Amino acid sequence: MKKIIVFFLGLTFCATFLFAQDIERNVKERLTDYFNQYTATAKISTPKLNSFDINYDRKTIAIYASESFAYQPFRPETVENIYNQVKELLPGPVHYYQLTIYADGKPIEDLVPNFYRNKKKDKERLSLNVDYKGAPWVKNTSRPNEISRGLQDRHIAIWQSHGNYFKNDKNEWGWQRPRLFCTTEDMFTQSFVLPYVIPMLENAGAIVYTPRERDTQKNEIIVDNDTPNASLYLEMGGKKINWANAPVRGFAQKKTIYKDGENPFTDGTCRFIPTERKKKKNKDQVFAEWVPTLPATGKYAVYVSYQTLPNSVSDAKYLVFHNGGVTEFKVNQKIGGGTWVYLGTFEFDKGSNDYGMVVLSNESSEHGVV
Repeated sequence: MKKIIVFFLGLTFCATFLFAQDIERNVKERLTDYFNQYTATAKISTPKLNSFDINYDRKTIAIYASESFAYQPFRPETVENIYNQVKELLPGPVHYYQLTIYADGKPIEDLVPNFYRNKKKDKERLSLNVDYKGAPWVKNTSRPNEISRGLQDRHIAIWQSHGNYFKNDKNEWGWQRPRLFCTTEDMFTQSFVLPYVIPMLENAGAIVYTPRERDTQKNEIIVDNDTPNASLYLEMGGKKINWANAPVRGFAQKKTIYKDGENPFTDGTCRFIPTERKKKKNKDQVFAEWVPTLPATGKYAVYVSYQTLPNSVSDAKYLVFHNGGVTEFKVNQKIGGGTWVYLGTFEFDKGSNDYGMVVLSNESSEHGVV
């Protein structure tokens, strides 16, 4: 009797196995034909069936299409049509199984943008609250109007394409993008980004940071307490407080060529002083001056640098003396330490004079250091 039962079970297993093989062969043929003949609404390469998996216990089918199948735009109606078409192809025994179609590693229903979904929106794609609540990195307090909307206090990083890089094989500097129509992207893009796009953003209230140099002035002058040259760095202390070296490294220009990993903002010292609130007879309001010696009259972009300390303030007061007068800025030194921070571009005369300089005051509404 036991032998008969074992024999019967063996026959049942073989029959089930052969049945499953026959079903899967049938499914593979039908799905292969479907993807080979599939016509997308977009121009994509012919998709293919990569694989499929039938789980008879859970009554599920997972179909994996080639990556090109994911390149078409998916909409709710597109997904519904694909599922209906594929479901109609499945043979009777698996026709009612739970079906999931994958493309590029994701169910195709997940490839529908949130904008087109009526329900089940992907919360991970929804924009988070990215409003910055702190003080702006740089604020021109001499501006005649206060921008309250638009891009006010928004921080945007933008740059005018790529730039020069050193070609080791040719031992020369060259543009990163190829020549095209008598120009190159590295040069052409900046012809409208610098004079139009960036000013437009700034006039709308944005603080724009450019990793690539924005100034077209060919002359560059660095005034620094650690870099002696024809320019002048001055400090004015008070009765009770004086400038001192900060406990962190600062900027110094010790070379003209820098290799990977070398950082000029850690090659020198950093000076700091406690802040003081504005008072009529406050004799401890002190300042530092950077007076450049300019080789030619013209417009120059003005940058400042500092190091962020635990007690840095968000309203460091900078004054830029230029041919048009004096422009005041508040710089948030709680952020952006160890880089060049752009204030603005101004007209300066050739040489060195007291109406062509940058001044940092220790006046602040906060208790800390500048």
